[in-house]
Amino acid sequence: MVRRILPVLGLLLIAASCRTTPLDNVWPGCQVCTPVQEPVVGIPTSCRIEERVSPRVDCNPVMTQHTLVVTVLDQCGNPLPGQRVEWMLARYPEAVGDIVAVDDQYGAGRIAPMAAAFPGNNGNKIDNQYAVSVTNWGPELLDAGNNHPYEDHNGVRLPDITVGTGETWLTITSTREGVTDMIIYVPGIRDGTKHKCWAKKIWADFNVTFPDSAVNTLPDDVHSFPVTITRADGSGIPGQPGEAEILDGPDATFASGGRTQLLDTNAAGVAEFSLRNSSGATGTNRIKFTALGSFYGATCPRSRIITKTWRRASLEVACEYPGGPTAAVGRSFTKRITVRNTGDAPAEAVMLDDTPQGGMVVADGTSFPINLGTIPAGQQVTRSVAFQAQSAGQYTNTVRVTSSTSGASASNTCPIEITQGKLEITKVCDPVRAQAGSEVRFVVTVTNTGRAPLENVVVVDTYPEGIKPTTQNTASLGTLVPGDSQDVIFAGIAEAPGTYTNVARATADGVPEVQAQCTLEVVKCELQMELVGPPNIYFGELANFTLKVTNVGDGAAEGCTVRVSYGGCLGGGFEDVNIGPMAPGEVWTHDWSKKAIAVGPCQISADSNCGARCAIRRDADIRVTGLTALQVEMTDKAKDGREEGIFNVGETFVYRLRVENDAGTERTPEINVSWQLPPELEFVSGKNMSGELEVTGAGQSAQTANFVMAVGGKMDFEILVRVVSAPASTLVKTVAVVQRASDGAELASESESTTLRN
Repeated sequence: MVRRILPVLGLLLIAASCRTTPLDNVWPGCQVCTPVQEPVVGIPTSCRIEERVSPRVDCNPVMTQHTLVVTVLDQCGNPLPGQRVEWMLARYPEAVGDIVAVDDQYGAGRIAPMAAAFPGNNGNKIDNQYAVSVTNWGPELLDAGNNHPYEDHNGVRLPDITVGTGETWLTITSTREGVTDMIIYVPGIRDGTKHKCWAKKIWADFNVTFPDSAVNTLPDDVHSFPVTITRADGSGIPGQPGEAEILDGPDATFASGGRTQLLDTNAAGVAEFSLRNSSGATGTNRIKFTALGSFYGATCPRSRIITKTWRRASLEVACEYPGGPTAAVGRSFTKRITVRNTGDAPAEAVMLDDTPQGGMVVADGTSFPINLGTIPAGQQVTRSVAFQAQSAGQYTNTVRVTSSTSGASASNTCPIEITQGKLEITKVCDPVRAQAGSEVRFVVTVTNTGRAPLENVVVVDTYPEGIKPTTQNTASLGTLVPGDSQDVIFAGIAEAPGTYTNVARATADGVPEVQAQCTLEVVKCELQMELVGPPNIYFGELANFTLKVTNVGDGAAEGCTVRVSYGGCLGGGFEDVNIGPMAPGEVWTHDWSKKAIAVGPCQISADSNCGARCAIRRDADIRVTGLTALQVEMTDKAKDGREEGIFNVGETFVYRLRVENDAGTERTPEINVSWQLPPELEFVSGKNMSGELEVTGAGQSAQTANFVMAVGGKMDFEILVRVVSAPASTLVKTVAVVQRASDGAELASESESTTLRN
């Protein structure tokens, strides 16, 4: 189809069947017309074949068409419109070819037989060997009216042909092989050496089927490209030369060993080029294939560039334990495995294998290897599998992935430490010796000293005969986490004298049973004991104690000892006293003294032990109060030290306080003094008379810094107070307290009454 673009090149007055050109007078039957405007036209000087559309000498397959474009140029080399062009196919016996179409062949009227300045755009196909056309006044567009098969070497449809101003065209074809020689004549060119252009078209029964672009997945590094040369009837043309050239891309060679190769077609008309990726690198090669057909003395090359893309699947595998790098024996744990394809090709038939080390088993029924199928490039697949370990230790099992088609593989190790709880048990008889008929306790301590939880922990205590249970003999402790410890107390009544061994057993899932025992002596006590001491003493004083033990039984008591234990106020600790053997009715007495070294209540205990027969205990409570050597005296005075006794609202006066360790035997602990003022007074300032201690306070309270008094030492303090109001009774009381700094215990106090008036 021809689409014409008509530019406005001038204003032309068109009459019916008339052209306003200088040729009108010789155009039969045309009246003389006067042009409105006559454009300036150059002088035709030369013609040329437009190589941009088709070479002057070219090849075409038979039964295709070929369009040539000719340009007429003026003396300045500019395209010249309105020029008559005659197209002639040279005739000789072996000549082939026919005219199919010519520029402007459907225009009205005829073209003047001589050159004229302004003929119309009308063309004439006189016959299949001769045609006449006129160069265009404006551009026109031909729908891909050039070479068969209207596609470039990449298979893309060629663009339409734009035939411009000063250009004209002709399309020819041939049904059989041969040569078409063409003569293009421009009558308007007066120079006989320049008024002709020649073109040659070789028609060959020569069809080329080029290979398609292809993709290989490495390690498949060889690919065959067939170039097929056939006749119109489909039969192959043997012996035709073909060429292949690697233009760029990864290192690659042909079977010849080079980057180019020449091959002749075989009997079927096929030249098979084998390309090998010699570097194993991914990327894309561009390969140019050329069929070098030679016909009638001319080479008729046909080329196409295709691509060969090399890609590769590349696998990575990683594994992790969401619950952390440790797990407990006998407890399932999850292993998460991620397989990634980091290559640019799909990884097909990917198999994941994970063979656990001895001692570790799959816990969720998963069967290895796992078929992951195809993993596209850049994608990943994740699988989670539960495992369980039967024994503790460090496990480094390996995961592997392989792709049988691409040859890709990867492996990784995933260490995990399998830990186990350790069950330990201890047992204590409390007491280890008991009187017949008394309650006894068996304290069982169960501990997890391992690094994993212990589950379903159960403790069972087997009571021996002679001990009547008063509690259940089984305790379920559930789960013990690492480091956890629990005490279980089993109790009973010792019914008869004797020696009893009590065994406790502890069990937990996955660990051996453990046992512990203790031996209890049940005796019939034949001793009486008295422990006599003072209920109260002062700090630093000696407390006198008397211990009296009497054997009231009817047999001798052998190897008796007494352990005396002291509470904190007497210094703590213990001392053992050997009583020795005691005959029936014998009385043993022991007197001793212990110095009070701390204020507060405490206890002194005496435990006797006479072999396996009897034991007895006595306790005595004692309280240590005050510092017997601490003396405190406080007076109120005027600011200048005068004895006033009565103070008015708004006045200030002082309280003077003396603290003495006047008769002590050792220095005091750290102490301090605090004053509590009545609401009618407020603290102003305070000082230590020797200037070595700070006295602070506010409102109705004041306190010294901590100090220690040596034996015979003394401290004088003074606080300045202000009278803010007076009570109805006029009498108020201020209290000073000496207290131990460590716990605030009161050691001494002093009060002073003062009269206040409005």
